[in-house]
Formats: sequence, C-alpha cells, structure tokens
Amino acid sequence: MRLRAFAAVSGLAYTGLVLLLTIGPVRQRFVESEADRGVLDWRSWFELTTWREGTVSEFVANVALFVPWGALAVLALGARRWMLAAAGAGALTLAIEIAQIPLARISDPRDLVANALGALLGIALGAALEAARRGSREGGPTASGAGGGRTLERASR
Repeated sequence: MRLRAFAAVSGLAYTGLVLLLTIGPVRQRFVESEADRGVLDWRSWFELTTWREGTVSEFVANVALFVPWGALAVLALGARRWMLAAAGAGALTLAIEIAQIPLARISDPRDLVANALGALLGIALGAALEAARRGSREGGPTASGAGGGRTLERASR
C-alpha cells in the first residue's frame, strides 16, 4: 500500500479514536467548570482563570493527542498541502470543542489551543518525514554525507 493511502486510512481510523476520546461518554458530569457556551463564549478567552486552571499534564496530553493526527494528515495530503492539513486540524478541534458544550464534557479554549499546537507539531513532523523519504528516493545525501551517484554524475556534466 502506498504511503499516502496508508496515511489516509490510518488518519481516518485515528480521527475515530480522537472523537471517541473527546466526545464519547464519560462517567462524571462536570458542573460549573466552564463558561455556558464553552469556547464560543468570547469572554472565556480573556479570563485569567481559563489559562491558569488545568494541569500541565492535561495540556501536554491534549498536544500529544493531535501530533499523530497532524502527521498523518500531512503524509496523506502531501507536504505542499500542509495548510490544508492545518485547516482540517483547526476545524476538527473546533468541532470537538463545540460538540462538547451540551455533553458531559468541558469545552475549553486551552484544549483548543493545545490540540491545534499538537496538530501543527505533527504537521511539521510529517513534512520532515516526507522530505527525508523523498531525499532518500532521489539519491540525496546519505548518512555519511556523500551524495547519491546520479546526483554527482549530473553535476559533473
């Protein structure tokens, strides 16, 4: 299976897992721990409590959750379409946060920022992996620093 097709199928499966983790049922109900309209309440974006509450580990977990999504998206779409992958990540995390408002979940600007940051890190990772893969296929520099044979022949002509 080609890399783009594999990344696309894996990305769809991973999106399903992300949706299950973020909007699936939970045992507890969080009451009064978010603004009435969650991320849609513009005031919550400017309140210091929004950015002070929550743990560092929670923020890092939200970042980590979206790194694979970003990497798979850019591998499926190609590095030249990284902005499309970023827009898709932004749309997905915004949709998740809006969907959490009526559910037993917390819709929080910190989560949206952390998810977007994770996706951008994943996009950068995926683009770097694609560039390294493309370089090795085209006879680019090896680990020892020497160029591939075809590259040197063309340069000497």
